Parts: sequence; C-alpha cells; structure tokens
Amino acid sequence: MDNSIDKFKNFILKGINRVIPKKKNQILFASVPDFSDNANPLFDFIIKNNILPDFRIIWLVSDKKNIEIFRNLECQIFYEKSIAGLYNIFRSKYIITTHLHYCLFKTRNQILINLWHGMPLKAMGYIDKSEDENSLKKFKKCTNSTDLMIATSLLMKNALVSCFYLDPRKVIITGQPRNDKLFFAKSQANLADIVPNSSVYDKIVFFIPTFRLWEDRIEGDPFYNKLFSSEELHSYLKKNKILFILKLHPFEEEKILSHYSFSDNPNFMLLTNSKLQEKQYDIYDILGSIDILITDYSSIYFDYLLINRPILFMPVDLEEYSKKRGFVLEPYEFWTPGPKVTTIEKLVEELNIFIQNPDYYIEERKLINSLVNTYNDDHSCERVWESIRGRL
Repeated sequence: MDNSIDKFKNFILKGINRVIPKKKNQILFASVPDFSDNANPLFDFIIKNNILPDFRIIWLVSDKKNIEIFRNLECQIFYEKSIAGLYNIFRSKYIITTHLHYCLFKTRNQILINLWHGMPLKAMGYIDKSEDENSLKKFKKCTNSTDLMIATSLLMKNALVSCFYLDPRKVIITGQPRNDKLFFAKSQANLADIVPNSSVYDKIVFFIPTFRLWEDRIEGDPFYNKLFSSEELHSYLKKNKILFILKLHPFEEEKILSHYSFSDNPNFMLLTNSKLQEKQYDIYDILGSIDILITDYSSIYFDYLLINRPILFMPVDLEEYSKKRGFVLEPYEFWTPGPKVTTIEKLVEELNIFIQNPDYYIEERKLINSLVNTYNDDHSCERVWESIRGRL
C-alpha cells in the first residue's frame, strides 16, 4: 500500500514539474547529511571563486534546524518538504546531489549531476544481493535520470557503470571533491575545534564502520558493545596516549545510539553528526589530521589512501556480510591494503605495529591507490566543475 502511495505521489510531482518552467540560472544542492560530502566542497569552490555570480544557488535540507546553523552561507536554504522547497526543485534547471535526490520526479528539462558519496567496494544497485525487484525498479528510474556522474579512476568508472547500468559516456573521471579537503592545512585546526585537547594525544585513530542497520535492513553484526567495553583496549589507549574516535554512519546513528551505551573515557570519543554540523564540518574537514584509519567495508579508505597513512580493517562478519550484500571488488583480502583483525587482542597488536612503523603495508596501499585514484591532488573540484560547465 505504501509503495502505491509513493508511486502516485511521485507521478503527481513529476506532472507538476513538467509544466513549471525552469530558471536557467538556478542550481540546487542537496546532500546526506545536509551540507556535506561531495556537494559541500564543490559548492564552496563555486562560491570562493565567484564562478556563478549571476546564478541563484539553493540548498535544500532534510533537517529544519540546519537552516539556522548554516544561515551564514552565501545561498538560500529551504526545508525540502516545504512548499518553498518543492517549488525550488521545480524551478531549478540544475540539481547537484550526493544521493540522487528528487530523481523520481526529475524531468528531461532538468540536468542532474550525480556526485554520489564514495566509490564502491561493497555491492550496490544491480550488484547488491539484498536488493529486491521493487527496489531495483525504483533504482533504475533514478539512475536513468542521471546526466553526469563522477569517478576516481577507470576501474571505478567501470564499477559504477556496472552498479548503475549507466551509459559510460555519462561517467567522467575527475576525483571526488570531498577529497580536496584531505590536503588542506586547516584540517588540524578543525580537529582541535572539535576536540579542544587533541594536542595532548600522541596519535588520533578514527574508526568509521559502514552501516548495517537501516530501516528494515540488517547486514551483519554491528559489534560495537564488545569493542568499546573492552578494558584491554581502553588500557592500551590510555598507556599510549591515543584518542580513539568512533564515527557512526549517518543512516544508523540514531538507531545504534538507542541500543548501545558508550563509556565515558578520555581516550574514546563518539563523534556525532550533530557535533559536526554545529561546527559546519563533515568528516572530511578533519580526516586529513587522522593518524590511523580503521574501517570494515566503508569506501572511505579509498579516499584515505591519497595521503598514504595506516589503515586497519575489522571484517568481523565478512562471511555473513558477503552473503547478504556482497562486494563489487573481490577478493576482499586483495582490495583492503592493511591488516585484518577480528578480536580486541589482534586490534591492539596491529595498532601497536603501526605506531612503531607507519610504513607497515605501505606497498599494498600504493598499489590499491594506483588502481582506485587516478589523481593524487587537491584539484578534484576544479575537474568536476570543468565537466559541469559545458552543460550550463
């Protein structure tokens, strides 16, 4: 029943969108979370370089409170579920998004720039084993609406084409705008802004797992409680003056926080989306100042390879995750250039090796980086803009 209602709603919205004329000088931005990921630095690039002085730039947000938090930006901000939000979708000639926003009622006289939100390691779209027929039908409508998509290398372009069933001529190798931030000198200052006493730590470790719990989907074991209730880990962090930061995926943060409790420990920090947004940051504003990255299946490590620092992997449910969702790139062992740990003891052991020798796994990191990142610089925004400019 809900699916039928959604179809009817999108049918009506698309009909309205067809008849409303578009402003050729209006660009609409949207991202998840609001003001983040690839859309955010591209927006900043356009504003700072005064590239579109005669254009009206709109941001649509999913959280009303962000209208006030980001009110100082040089754009107009509207709540996406308001009349004004809908009207600006209908009037915008160009839509720049990280998650295919408004794709189900986008029309042919609009141009959708799909920046996406990371290169694929885990399966998605047509390769995702967990997608049902109805989901794929909806996904197909969205991907068909894409006019331009970006990739970081030829390998990743081909992976995206396979996942999206997309015309390869629509996918341009540019690098991701968000990765320009990895090279910014202010990353350290941004970290200090979020963690005022960050200078007292010798090392900063960032744990960013992918999501497993979202709506009615459960893809593996989140394992957070067993990890952060460990006295052995906390003792090690304290002894070695390490700050361990956990950043949950935006899709599951609320659900995880309602089921798990995290200990109050000076060497452990839970970084929430609200904390970042209060400071007008996303994780890429601080990622360049992190000493060691830990993940499981999140493609954030493809980005972190650009600065060639230690990466540690925690595939605690690899077999289950592979069966339920699967991977675009296999075998997992080859594409993940770092030690694999599934116990606290092994985690502590491998962290210690990295602290003693940051070049541990350096050749493996270089190899994977050469395959997934064509460009190793801070000019991705420039290249993306050049790809968009010809469509204005």
